[in-house]
Amino acid sequence: MNRLILIMRYLFCISIVVIFCFSCDGSKEQKSSSQAVNFLPVPWTHFRGNASLDGISLGHVSDSMKLLWSFKTGGSCISSPVTDGKNVFIGSLDSTLYSLNIITGDLVWKTKLGDEIEASPVIFEDVILIGDLSGNFYSVNKQSGEIIWKFKAPGVRSKIVGSANIINEKKQVLFGSHNDTLYCLNIADGEVVWRYQSESYINGTPATDGVSIVFGGCDSHLHVVDASNGAGAGKVDVGSHIAGSAVLKDNFAYVGSYGRKLFGINTKTMEIAWTYENDGRKEPFFASPALKDTFLIAPSRDKFVHAVSSLTGNLIWKFAAKGAVDSSPVIAGDRVIAGCESGFLYLLDLKTGEHINSFDIGAAISGAPLVSGAIAVVGDDSGMVSALYW
Repeated sequence: MNRLILIMRYLFCISIVVIFCFSCDGSKEQKSSSQAVNFLPVPWTHFRGNASLDGISLGHVSDSMKLLWSFKTGGSCISSPVTDGKNVFIGSLDSTLYSLNIITGDLVWKTKLGDEIEASPVIFEDVILIGDLSGNFYSVNKQSGEIIWKFKAPGVRSKIVGSANIINEKKQVLFGSHNDTLYCLNIADGEVVWRYQSESYINGTPATDGVSIVFGGCDSHLHVVDASNGAGAGKVDVGSHIAGSAVLKDNFAYVGSYGRKLFGINTKTMEIAWTYENDGRKEPFFASPALKDTFLIAPSRDKFVHAVSSLTGNLIWKFAAKGAVDSSPVIAGDRVIAGCESGFLYLLDLKTGEHINSFDIGAAISGAPLVSGAIAVVGDDSGMVSALYW
């Protein structure tokens, strides 16, 4: 009953915004319509929101957070949720891919895959693309949950832990494996287009602008690959393995390492432009950073969220969380949304790092939240998927 009341209130707020849009004069109608779109759920199709992995959401964020619904899966949810604006898709360590209604949290369908799922799904048109810990990679019908095709990465050491990414123009999907290989497959049939061989595990998601692909690996290198044919364009040694994903913007890649450093790397010259190292507790930058304007937001296992300049690598601010921050942050407007292992989802000011609000999810947050319209959805290590509304 409480959940129903919350949903009714949420829908009522949306209706008021929409009514307002149509009741104003022409000059105000355009502005109000834009605001209304921000309140309604919108697509968040990638692990970091888009192919460049910058972690920027167009959603609306206010300074309050309330529980809208929760749904219990059968295993930990390390996977990060995505949405087409209607349903939420998330994997679980119970080996199941779930589709949930984004407004009510009701189960739409669930599909058992071959092994535990740590990877986050990615949406392309009418399919969900996702890998599991046995090295199986799947195309799943978005509407029904039916498996369309399956690709098996070869070798006993082939698990897939990172999300896939999409080259939209070519209708191709990219993902890395623990068999040291980056794969490019045709989305239509799962056929291999090309393979790129690295020298160790690939944990993160490859970032792409459609021309270049960048990813880090346990071989301590940031790799730059030609998106057209999978040929290596170069690589940069950062001195320690890379567990998270890089942000790619304007021929620069921004990435953290297990060596407790952040890097700004020129992907044309293959040179490190700057390095940032925390002057406090020396712990890894395990999660993936977010980038808006010149604010690079990087969580760390040192229990801080760091904001550094993407131009210089100089520290702007850092926020002390109540636990290690392995959850990749999302930026919505002038707010940062980040989770930590103590179960808190934090709302911070982008420019100052000021703590605006927090919500206790109740268990460790490892995956990244999605922010869609006025709703945030996140999974936790207890297997619960929770939706908050602003």
